[in-house]
Amino acid sequence: MLKRYVIILILFFTTTNLYASSLVNENDKWPNAFDSLVLIQSTPSGFGTSPYEQFFGEENQPILPPGQAVIGTGFWISDIHIVTNYHVVKDTTELTVWMYGYPFAVKDVKVIGYDPIIDIAVLEVERVLPHSKLKWAEEAPGLGDDVYALGHGLSLPWSLTKGIISTDYRANPKHSFVHYYQTDAVINSGNSGGPLMNEDGDVVGINTLIISPTKYYVGYGYAIPLELAKRVVDQLIQTGKHIWPSIGIQLAIVEKEEQYNELKAKGLDNFLEIKSLTPNSSAEKFGLLPKDIIISINDKPIYTTPDVIELLWTKMPGDVLNFKVYRDNKFKNVELTLGRKEVVDEVFKIKPKQMPQEEEVKPKEKEFNTGPR
Repeated sequence: MLKRYVIILILFFTTTNLYASSLVNENDKWPNAFDSLVLIQSTPSGFGTSPYEQFFGEENQPILPPGQAVIGTGFWISDIHIVTNYHVVKDTTELTVWMYGYPFAVKDVKVIGYDPIIDIAVLEVERVLPHSKLKWAEEAPGLGDDVYALGHGLSLPWSLTKGIISTDYRANPKHSFVHYYQTDAVINSGNSGGPLMNEDGDVVGINTLIISPTKYYVGYGYAIPLELAKRVVDQLIQTGKHIWPSIGIQLAIVEKEEQYNELKAKGLDNFLEIKSLTPNSSAEKFGLLPKDIIISINDKPIYTTPDVIELLWTKMPGDVLNFKVYRDNKFKNVELTLGRKEVVDEVFKIKPKQMPQEEEVKPKEKEFNTGPR
């Protein structure tokens, strides 16, 4: 019965590809968009889990029997590299890629790098195949901008949906380094790893999860933002790993009304306070203190935690940051060299490429890989 199901599935993909190739129309908004997309068929060794339950930190419930193939989306970012979500290929025992208009299964593909927290993986195909590729957008989208999601939602191959950026900041409750674009473009199971594109057909994000009590689209889709996605993908292609820069501070807005009014009276509009420091961190080493009010970093005004996080997305360990803080009724400048934080997933059996300079691996953080498969 299982063999029969697999044969039918393969025939479906094959005929879909052949039929799709006849639908290319130069009058389409982006004639080569589907040609830049792949369908990823992954067979995991263990149970899948609900993205809704994962996002809210509930106990994971098995929804996918071991050995049953799952469908995800990827897109070509170079001649041989495909971008997708980590959770699409996690624990895979067999990996197959299907291309638009190419009726043969591509099996000479491997995972060369991944970040399980940010939920990005890069695949490499061992030969150059006929396809188009996408490129990163030059600018991040803004609130209300039109966006387009490409993918294979509900296992319906090569579909395009349209929506807007509902908010450009939706926090990850488990990892402060990660936040998302929220969009109302239709995203469902099968869309994971697909591109979120702007009007020019350039990639502004990677579709990664939905929030829904029904496990189907109800208007809340989430994508990894442009700057973070580009940073991670570039590093994975170059080194097989993503290295996070680290400051070692925990931030919060000023909570006491008296302190707020005092700062306002001094002409300050910045109310982001350092609540605590991570022991042995760069912040502790270079002289930041709890209760410091951050005014600016590298002369850029800092108002919220996302301001700090998005600045870090453009930096590397060893880069120098200049903090202007308000402490004891005085302004003070603190120069800080960013530390290094490496994320490693011990479950995945693929061995990433080696970094040029090996450093001690930090303790593993609890994994947060969410999203519809």
